[in-house]
Amino acid sequence: MRTGPALTLQRAVLCVIFWLGSVTAQNVPFRVQTKVVLVPVSVTDKNGRYVDGLTARDFNVRDDGALQQITVDDFSTGLAPISLVIAIQTSGISMPALAKIRKIGGMIQPLVTAPRGEVSVVAFDEEIHWLQDFTREDERIRQAVKSLKPGSALRGARMLDTIAEVADHMRQRKGRKMLLLISETRDRGSKTTVQEALDAVEREGIEVFGAHYSAFATSLTARPGDLPDVPPPPPDPDPSITPDPYSSGDVAGFVVEVISELARLGKTNVIQALTTATGGSDFPFFKERGIENAIEKLGAEVHSQYMVSFPQRDNTPGPRLIEVSVMNRDDLRIRSRRTYWADPEPAVGNSSR
Repeated sequence: MRTGPALTLQRAVLCVIFWLGSVTAQNVPFRVQTKVVLVPVSVTDKNGRYVDGLTARDFNVRDDGALQQITVDDFSTGLAPISLVIAIQTSGISMPALAKIRKIGGMIQPLVTAPRGEVSVVAFDEEIHWLQDFTREDERIRQAVKSLKPGSALRGARMLDTIAEVADHMRQRKGRKMLLLISETRDRGSKTTVQEALDAVEREGIEVFGAHYSAFATSLTARPGDLPDVPPPPPDPDPSITPDPYSSGDVAGFVVEVISELARLGKTNVIQALTTATGGSDFPFFKERGIENAIEKLGAEVHSQYMVSFPQRDNTPGPRLIEVSVMNRDDLRIRSRRTYWADPEPAVGNSSR
């Protein structure tokens, strides 16, 4: 056992160490991290080819006009996992398109999300039906898409209501958030407005992609079995009653609805508005191979994007304008989200949107 001066010195050294540790612990600041803004950026040349090899030094990014210090990641350096919602129109008029769409479930994970990503599937007509919550299981994704069935009514496609619900469903998701709309370009019967739907996806940082079709065009290439069934004629029709072409889902009603689609060409293209504002793309399709090509193009774009990130400047709530350019390269085409919504309070720990 140590005694005398040696023991006294040892005790003094231990007291000093404990005292320093206490002072250090008391003076360590509580770090509050601000929100990190994620901006997926697609860069193509004049021929539409994706441009790789760019670094943070090549980008000029402004937040409400203020130049930002940024971090840039790409597929080679590793990107955050994708949360993808596939929203598919299933109204009766979509029957010919659904025959093609049911076959693409097996393409989603290998081409778009990769095994680390998660996929959810929702169908919409006059109602909104969640077929599959977020999952990494490829077989569940396949079965959800394969199970799509047309609604009983020819009309009704609550696209905007669905988009609002999708945004709410993705509120707690982290990393890259994407919505793939497979539908016609226009809404039929939502209470949500276009601006409200746009605000919802911008608040949650969701990048919107489209694979749109025309009910008129897909009906021209449909097999007879892909069109609505023709019901047997009533035995004794009452000539005093005007028949409702939509009441039984008959082919005549289908044709009327297709013709009326041509009259809607002057109305707002919802998919175009959403993809332009959020930095996504729209891949229209006509035939079965067309929807497969759309998924292939989506995968190519997603994995060619740069992920630009920067910290939120302050906590003043509301929308902020994002401007992205590549310095000294006016020949390139840049696609990215145009706004983000600032959080009113600083986030504790890592946060991204």
